[in-house]
Amino acid sequence: MRAIAIALLAGLTTVGVAAPAAQASTAGRAPSCLAYTLDDRGAQDELWVWNNCKKPVNFRVRLAYGPDSYCTYKEPRTTYSKFTWEWPQRFDGLVTC
Repeated sequence: MRAIAIALLAGLTTVGVAAPAAQASTAGRAPSCLAYTLDDRGAQDELWVWNNCKKPVNFRVRLAYGPDSYCTYKEPRTTYSKFTWEWPQRFDGLVTC
């Protein structure tokens, strides 16, 4: 019984511990040719992103108070990508990934 209690306590001490995200240190500001339009007037914000660059771009939407988007690959001069999130999250910019 004591071994089970020790094992449970040992497991609880590691719950919620996460390694620091490497993406923050390797992400750079997205190029200015990656254009976007933001509608943040309501409870749900909407962001449309176009790649006006001459080359493909990998980017991520940075959000304050919420998780960033997945890394998105966008060919040049293709249709937009749409992202949405709920308040209180806030758009903090686009970064490369």
